[in-house]
Parts: sequence; C-alpha cells; structure tokens
Amino acid sequence: MGRCSGSRAPGLVTRQQIAVEANQLGVAPGDTVMLHAAVGSIGWIVGGPDQVLYGLLDVLGERGTLLMYVGWDGSAYDVTLGMPELPPALAMVWPPYDPKTSRAVREWGVLAEYIRTMPGAKRSAHPDSSFVAIGSNAEELTAEHPLQYGMGQGSPLAKLCEKKGKVLLLGSPLANVTLLHHAEHLADVANKEIVTYWEPLLNGEDREWVRIEEFSTEGCLPWRGATDMFEAIVREYIQEGRGSLGRIGAATSYLFEADALNHFAIQWIEDRFAGVEPVDVAIDAPITVRLAGGVDHRAVTALLTSLEEELAGSPHPESKASSHADELLEAENHSVFVAETDGDVVGMITASVLSPKRGGIDHAYVVPEYRRHGILRELEIEASTVLRERGCRDVELHVGAENAAAREAWKSLGYRLTVEFMERPL
Repeated sequence: MGRCSGSRAPGLVTRQQIAVEANQLGVAPGDTVMLHAAVGSIGWIVGGPDQVLYGLLDVLGERGTLLMYVGWDGSAYDVTLGMPELPPALAMVWPPYDPKTSRAVREWGVLAEYIRTMPGAKRSAHPDSSFVAIGSNAEELTAEHPLQYGMGQGSPLAKLCEKKGKVLLLGSPLANVTLLHHAEHLADVANKEIVTYWEPLLNGEDREWVRIEEFSTEGCLPWRGATDMFEAIVREYIQEGRGSLGRIGAATSYLFEADALNHFAIQWIEDRFAGVEPVDVAIDAPITVRLAGGVDHRAVTALLTSLEEELAGSPHPESKASSHADELLEAENHSVFVAETDGDVVGMITASVLSPKRGGIDHAYVVPEYRRHGILRELEIEASTVLRERGCRDVELHVGAENAAAREAWKSLGYRLTVEFMERPL
C-alpha cells in the first residue's frame, strides 16, 4: 500500500490547522464557545475526530471553555411524551439518567460522546436537555440546570449569553443553532406549545421519575415558512452583516456573539408572533382515515397544491396539481389515503410498492391548523398496513435536508435516518 503525506494529500486537516483557522475566524483565548460541528465536512482529520476538540481548546487556552449540547441517548422523551401517568411496567425497567455515564445522542454527531468522556468534562443534570462543558467555566455553566423549562432562565444557554460567549458552527447547518430555543423561551408571545414528558433520574442508588414541562423544542410556534425557522432567523442575522464567516478545514464555518444573536432572535420572534392567534383548532368530531377515490379529486388537488407551495415557498399551479391528483388516484401501484373530520378532508398520504419487499410513503401532508392532533400518525398507520398486506417488510420516505421539523415528526413515528443522496447542480 502506498504512503501519503500531508503535503500531497488534499483534505488532511490537523489539530494545529483547526486552532489557527478557528482563531482567524474570531475564536480567542479565554472565550466561552458553544460548538456545533459536522465532522465529515471538515476533511480527513489527522488523529481522529477528537482532534477537533483539542484544536479548539488549544485556542481557548486555560481561561477558555468549550460547551456542547449532547442530550441523552436513553431519553424517555419520545415514549412518555404527553403521558399523564407512567405505566408501572415501564417505570420499573427504564434505566435512570446518570450524568457521569449516560451516553450522548449518537445522531447529533460523533463529537458529543467525545467531549462527554474527556478528562475534566462537566455535564448538566437535565436528562434530555443535557449539556457538557470543559474548561475554566465548565462547572458554572452546567451547574443547577433547571429541570423545568430547561432551555430558559438558569440554563447553560442563559449562562452562555451572560458570559458574552460565542456560538461556532463548524460545517453545521444554520438550523442547528440550539441557542435559539433559549430565544423561544424568552420571547414574549402567546400560544407557545407546551409539552410534558417523564424522565428517570438517579437518586443515590434509586430511580426517581420526574415529570418535566417545557416549550416544545420541535416547533413551539406556528411557523409555516418554506425553510426551518431557526435557519430563517440566522440567515437574516447574517444578511445584516452580523457574525464571522470563514473556513476551518474544508468546512464553511460561522462564529456568532451568543447574546447578540439571542436578542436578535427574541425580537424576530416577537415581531412575527406577538398578538398572533393560535392557528390550531379544536377537533370535536372524530378523525377518519379512508382510501381515497375519484370523489376526492378536488380535495386531493387542494392538498397537493398546498404541499408543493409549502415546500417551495412559492405558488404552485393548480392545473399541475390536478393532473398529479389524477395520476395518483388512477395508478394501480399507488394507494391514496385521506384524513377526514366533520366532512372536511384535512390530510393525505400515498403508499406504493417499490420492490417485492420494500414500500414507499410520499405526499404526506396535514392542513396546518389541524396539525399536532395525531393525524399524521393515523395516516401513516393506514399506509403501513396496506404495504404490509402487499408483502413489504420495510418502508422508506424522503425528507429534504432543510426540513428539520418534518424529520423530527417522522422520527417520532419510528423512522430513522439512513443514507442521504449527494447532489450538485449541472
């Protein structure tokens, strides 16, 4: 096997290079920095992914601090969400959250578990909104993390702002700025969605279940924009000439002043949502999901039009949607299901057999004011049932990389991210 050298192998990134380029971006000794990183976008990191953390700590020095949002891979959030009481059998078997040993969320990137296990790392006591810090302010940032409304006052995010810290996006999408959950908590607007769930905490050698309440981190405000709300906020912030842009390795990277971005986001949210009435409606009549037919052509056309306009952020020709509705309703390999309540069709989904043992789900859409009532789940159950009856053992669907809200919704229904497409313009 041939050998490669750093001088002849483009894409190799060293700890020293990360330190230099982070410093050029604006990371300075003594800073407190919250990191979001997509390691794969940086390049081939010499020595392994942990060298990213060590490179940043080299810049921050003894007086600096590095902070990350790591969560808990064993969180009971998805299972206990909305439960008024815990099933005794579940309560007895679920392992408790231990800040010292509980794993970080794997889907949030490899660095979360690396920083959690670094010597001297400190972790907050919140089981779901768990943060890890290392450096001179680590203990202060992570101490006394409130269990209720854990992204609000007293949270590591609040302390990051108080210390005039910074947020570093190292190849990470703009939608991933966790700090904006703090802005959601602080913004003075009505009708934020509140969720409750249960988490098991380690109390000595015992397990203690705690009911936690917070503003939903999966969309507490009725945002209907074409892109993720956090991305829209950060893009507008950048367009005003705020923040620093550069490269660390091959990764496009941004550095923001945490307190300034937080105040901007609070004002942005209040400007758009203050005084806005809730868009959700109470559903008094039962929800019925049924197979669609020709009589539903007009309703399916309207839903397809709204779906395409929401995805594209621009008007979609009704004639094109009408032709598409004809194709779906008449195709032998497609089953179209609609959700109906009190005579109104308020959602749809399609199911198709892609191969002898694999099915596909597409055109999933619920009218905005009827969301958060479990309609998507009911549609998915019917689509999955017909695919199982046709011999399918797996089902796939495609969600745009920028549609974080949809990804979270499908994850809550048991779907997981597999291989994504790579693409480029021609």
